[in-house]
Amino acid sequence: MAPKKAADPKAAAKKDEKEKPKKVEISPEMKELREKEKNLEKVPQPDRTELDAQSQLINDAINKLQEKLKAINEQITAKSAGKEEHFKARDEIKAKLDEYSERIDELEKKRKSIQDGISNKDKEQRAKRQELNDMKKKLGFQSEAEIDAEIKKIETSMCTESHSLKDEKKMMDKIRELRKNKPMVSKYAAMEGAAPESTGVDSMKNSIDDIKKELIEVREAKKIQSQAYSTLMEARQKVMGDVPKMFEERETINAQIREKIMERNTLRDEFNTRQRAFQSYLNEARALRAERARLERDAREKEWEERRKSEMPDEGPKALPFTDDLTYLDNMLTHLKAQLPKEAESEEKKGEDTSVANAPAGNLVLMSKDKREEEFFFAPTKKKQLKKKGGAKAKPLVHSMETLSFFEKYKVPPPPDASAVPDAIAAVEAKVKEFQEKQKKEVEKMKKKEESKEEKTEDAPAAEATEATEEVEA
Repeated sequence: MAPKKAADPKAAAKKDEKEKPKKVEISPEMKELREKEKNLEKVPQPDRTELDAQSQLINDAINKLQEKLKAINEQITAKSAGKEEHFKARDEIKAKLDEYSERIDELEKKRKSIQDGISNKDKEQRAKRQELNDMKKKLGFQSEAEIDAEIKKIETSMCTESHSLKDEKKMMDKIRELRKNKPMVSKYAAMEGAAPESTGVDSMKNSIDDIKKELIEVREAKKIQSQAYSTLMEARQKVMGDVPKMFEERETINAQIREKIMERNTLRDEFNTRQRAFQSYLNEARALRAERARLERDAREKEWEERRKSEMPDEGPKALPFTDDLTYLDNMLTHLKAQLPKEAESEEKKGEDTSVANAPAGNLVLMSKDKREEEFFFAPTKKKQLKKKGGAKAKPLVHSMETLSFFEKYKVPPPPDASAVPDAIAAVEAKVKEFQEKQKKEVEKMKKKEESKEEKTEDAPAAEATEATEEVEA
């Protein structure tokens, strides 16, 4: 046996190079996406357990402070046990004090008004007295008799003594003045004789004394009520002495609780901020990955499409015109024949199978049982007939929307029941013939076009040859 040849290393290397898969080329978009994903700043996911632990510590501190606050509120409530009775007694005393104050104000106003009346009376009397004194000084006489005596004296002097004209005129003017002042003297006498109005002033002074006595009584009663009010407030102050400190302590605890709540809210806000940052990072990373997956999917689909196109067989001859219509019509015939009654189908089969089998020379072919001639000892005179109740009724047919669309497309009325199926078959066969004729005409047209194209291509070189010979002859 001859020894085998050693394998050629160059051929093996070439074979390995052929078998190695080609490197996949990366598109610029894919490179950019990978670079973005590489440069994307990673955000760590915040720890929920740490937040829960810190929140639990703060909640425990808040619960302790609330327990202290509850104890202080209970103490304040216990201290405020007799608050309603205290307020009721305080309001009653205040009402009494207000009543006494109002009464004192009324009496003071009344006393002031009476004092003002007395002072007004005194002023009137002084004015009258001053008026009398002025009148007395002006008149110089106290009665009409004195005036008459003076007038008589002047007249006697005028009659008995000699005077100058100027003196006589003066004396006449004085007489007229005395006569003019004569009614004033009577008036002054009447005013002087009138009794002074001291009775009204005395009654007013007595009223002031009564008012002063009432004021003393009301002020004393008010003083008693004020002392009762002071005693009541002192007793309440003793009971509620340390309550203000409790209020301060309660306010301090409330401030501490608010601080703890703010601290807890700050922790939650910080956690939510980190969570949002992490979520935005996740969304951006997912978007980049989705885009990368889309590009990879597009590349795979493109590769599959190229492979499919390379693996597809060469296209055969073009389909004849109206092939689709004839196919649809053939399917319609098949569908309609399936809807025929059984008896009609058997008759069609019998009609179709009338051809005699061609047997080889010198041999016989046994036909099927249903095609053999029957032999009877006595030939039957009647055939079995099934009893039909109510007469024979055609079976209604149900068509789908797709089937109805085909009937509508080719203008064939769909059969409503089995009895109308033969007519529908005849109509479809007529349509088949119509489309076959159309197809035949179109095929003839196509042949003529192809022949004309071939003639043109054949005539072109002949024309070129004739032109060349003409040029040579010329």
